[in-house]
Parts: sequence; C-alpha cells; structure tokens
Amino acid sequence: MKQPLAQLLVSVTKKYLSIFSQQTEGLDIDRYQYVLVLIKLHNEQLTQKALSELLEVDKSFMVNIIDYLSSKGYVLREKNLNDRRQQVIKLTDKAREAVPKIESVISRLNKKSLENVSANEIETFSNVLLQINNNLSEIKPKDIVIKTRNKIK
Repeated sequence: MKQPLAQLLVSVTKKYLSIFSQQTEGLDIDRYQYVLVLIKLHNEQLTQKALSELLEVDKSFMVNIIDYLSSKGYVLREKNLNDRRQQVIKLTDKAREAVPKIESVISRLNKKSLENVSANEIETFSNVLLQINNNLSEIKPKDIVIKTRNKIK
C-alpha cells in the first residue's frame, strides 16, 4: 500500500462530508444529518443508548448530538413506554420533511462516489471495510504500544 490506510480514509471522509455539507446547506443543521436518517430507518423506536451503540459513540457524546438536533427542532425525547428510565428519540415534522432531502443527497453522493467501480469491487470494498472495522474493534488501546529506547521525560 503506497499511502497509509488512515491517511486515505481521512482524505475520503473529509471530501465526502465536505460535499455532503455543501449539498445539505439549505437545512439549518451543519452536522449529524445522518442521525435523522437512522432514526427514520428504525421507525423512530431508537433509545439514546441504542443510537449511541449504532453510531459507536459514547453516551455523553450522544447526549450532545441529541441536544444539538433538539435545539434545532429536529428531534424530541420521549419516555419509553416499556421502560421509563429510557428515552426514545422521535423525529419532528421538520425532520420528517428534511429526511427525504438528506436521503437524496446521500444517494446521489454514493452514486457519484462509486462511479466506474464494478459491483464486485463495491462488494469486495464493503467486505474489506467491515473486516478492518472488526479487526480494529478487537484491539484494546494497551495492545498497541510504541516502544522506544529512550524514555520521554
């Protein structure tokens, strides 16, 4: 591999998200648009905890995301009728109107991103990314230690 994996992934992510942000700038949110799509895909039945697990973010960061989307009028927290300790995240009418636009941008951007890439290559790419994610999930921070001769003081 000519280029470090992390550098390539960061470069692709920055370009993708930059274009995504430009194409959704008509919305009054500049981040976390995909969270709205996830909530819709799960029929507005996700708890904060389930959403944080899906996004692989810690609970406190999830609270910040929900607070931001709530302050912009896109989501509401409702008590889970099955477990009063939990909150289910619901979309507002404003979000329900925005989600099809977000999905359209995602669809167009994905189509453009994968232009001139065969179906087999896309499947292989997806499988490789999933395997990389699984491999990295198995690593505990203490497993990767950089050893040097000199101690840093």
